Amino acid sequence: MTQITGLTPLPDSLIPKTTPAMTTSGTLRAPLYVAWQVTNECNLACLHCIEESGPGKAFKDELSKEQTFEVLRQIVDNDVPYLSLSGGEPMLHPHFFEMLEYACNRGTQVKVETNGHYLSPENCARLKDLAVKAVQVSLDGATAATFGKMRVRGSFDQVMEGLRNLHAAGVPIEINHSPTGFNVHEIAAMVDLCADAGAESFYTGRTMYTGNAVKTWAKLNATDDQYEAFFDTLREKAVQYDGRMRVHFHEMGLLDELRYRLHHPAALLIVLPNGLVKLINALPFVCGDLRTQTLAEVWGNFQHAWQDPRVAAFVDALEQDPEKTSLLHQWINV
Repeated sequence: MTQITGLTPLPDSLIPKTTPAMTTSGTLRAPLYVAWQVTNECNLACLHCIEESGPGKAFKDELSKEQTFEVLRQIVDNDVPYLSLSGGEPMLHPHFFEMLEYACNRGTQVKVETNGHYLSPENCARLKDLAVKAVQVSLDGATAATFGKMRVRGSFDQVMEGLRNLHAAGVPIEINHSPTGFNVHEIAAMVDLCADAGAESFYTGRTMYTGNAVKTWAKLNATDDQYEAFFDTLREKAVQYDGRMRVHFHEMGLLDELRYRLHHPAALLIVLPNGLVKLINALPFVCGDLRTQTLAEVWGNFQHAWQDPRVAAFVDALEQDPEKTSLLHQWINV
């Protein structure tokens, strides 16, 4: 999973016009959105991966099939309207299509977040038959050269073929793009490429300093001047493609967005491959465990956990010591 800022994008219909891509939890009886990282296994070893996933990186305690479908049952029974399946690479999960079938056939709108390497014509036809809401493909370069620098073991041509297969099957396409010092100059060509591929939405923002990026930051980091030009181009592209493709981007840095979330928590739960539930991708705090607690119990915990003073203290500490993002996977119960 390679979130841009570490803040999981909400579906377009849940994004208010006056806030930075988030819907607050308030007094809702259940989350509006569950973002489920179904496995940490991945066929790639990307330089910026927030989850540090890769070949052989599946958690030893990932949910069993029985546990997996019990979580799905609760998502459906609690009328959670949106579910995303990510990883790692979700299409490597042994029960991926069974999970999709279960949720989609019971009225849940499901998005698949993938690196695009398993989008064969046959798989795309199955995704269409199940009526998934969208497939979000990570694409971090407008050329094979820049793509290959970021997505180690990846194939630009294979991803582009997968996009063509999705489009031919009639599956709604979203693109997720992470900028770096070596690909930021391609943003105009990047947006054009995605529009030509038939994408309905394009998401990007500042690549976050966490996960694998902490170790590879010297290769990844874009300068302030590069980001200024990057966002100027995106504003132009948003106008150019208005009505054809939604160009959505976050200009705020991670710290500013986390401060906003302290007061306006999004109505979503982030489920890890082993059933633990995080407050947010970019922080180490865990508010429940779906192996031992119900979804309703975890949601109740979530609504109070953001008030825990340790969360605000951690966000404040990030300003003084950005290296604290390396603690992302040292989970803290709140």
